[in-house]
Amino acid sequence: MSDERPPDFAMARAVEILAGIYERQRRIAEAPPPPLDKVVTIFNETIALDVTKTTRKGVEQALGIAFAYPVGGWHTYCVRSAENAAREFVSLFYSHGELVSAELYWPKVERAPALEPRPLRFRFVPGEITLGMQLAALPEGFTRIPVPPELGSYADIFEARYPGGVSYAMGNKGVIERLALYALRERASPTAKG
Repeated sequence: MSDERPPDFAMARAVEILAGIYERQRRIAEAPPPPLDKVVTIFNETIALDVTKTTRKGVEQALGIAFAYPVGGWHTYCVRSAENAAREFVSLFYSHGELVSAELYWPKVERAPALEPRPLRFRFVPGEITLGMQLAALPEGFTRIPVPPELGSYADIFEARYPGGVSYAMGNKGVIERLALYALRERASPTAKG
């Protein structure tokens, strides 16, 4: 038996192999889940807000004319899902008359308009996901993503992609505070500020 050390090239190759195994495992762990096979909508028995087919005309026939908030181009309705529940805003953005973004959220700023809430309950379908639910209750297909600096008011963001769109559930302290849908055919605004 010899006390010879293996040549340096052998040690370097072993390190290369181990690094390659680590990188493959890291990529697998970071890979997003497969897209959902169903379109996600912000649903109410009056209308399903679907960024793959809903039009402004259809929304206005079902809900009437919206309030321009939080900035130009956004169309907002105020709703309340149950007695004594917090006011919720449904903010919509259109491009060429087609819905490209829909958000359901609790307004967080003092300058939010004092709109009279309508007795409507909106939620993500499929999954019956509502504001106030625990983020841990999100169905399979939603994956945690890093929080971009411009969305610093949320500690947790989960994403699910589906044909023609992407959906997000955002929250703090484990509770969902914002649900959002964006069409993939165009870049919609990253989020309504409100």
